[in-house]
Amino acid sequence: MTWKKGLLVSLPLFFLLVGSVIFFNLHRFIVSQDTPEKVDAIIVLSGGLGEREEEGAKLYHEGYSDKIIVTGAPVGWKTYSSDMMTEHLRALDVPKDAIYSFKGVTSTREEAELSIPMLRELHVQRLMVVTSKFHSARAKWIFQKTLKDEGIEVISVPVRDDVYDRNWWKNHETRKQGASEILKYIWEIFRW
Repeated sequence: MTWKKGLLVSLPLFFLLVGSVIFFNLHRFIVSQDTPEKVDAIIVLSGGLGEREEEGAKLYHEGYSDKIIVTGAPVGWKTYSSDMMTEHLRALDVPKDAIYSFKGVTSTREEAELSIPMLRELHVQRLMVVTSKFHSARAKWIFQKTLKDEGIEVISVPVRDDVYDRNWWKNHETRKQGASEILKYIWEIFRW
């Protein structure tokens, strides 16, 4: 067998092997879960079905911060997710004066960029990002890159009850989330 034929046989096998390793370990690439620590503020990213606010409220009540920031994506006519998230947090016994919000975001990158004035105003040096597990690594990466010049340390504490593990590919919803995150990661890499 010539080296060209060997390469034609070896190269597809190599890509199949590497692709399989990445596929079955995708959950390790897209989930970033730090140990909760005391921070100046918790930012709860918009999205999900209320589990993100519930996690933010738990962290607030556990004493990790006395401030929660919620971000507002448009969800309807003159309606923003931050309004609903604020009401949800209030229903979870988070005091109104502990909740801060801003509106007009359409992406994780905008959540990070538009948070800067509020983070400055609140003198935040350590920030905890709360989101879903499948979104946590990309969210942390975006916040770290965006807030680097602000000198703000970012830790990621995704929803603890959220399941995104090695069996991610067995469920339609988690397959969709994984594929979406990979595409968004690639998009962000080329945008930066």
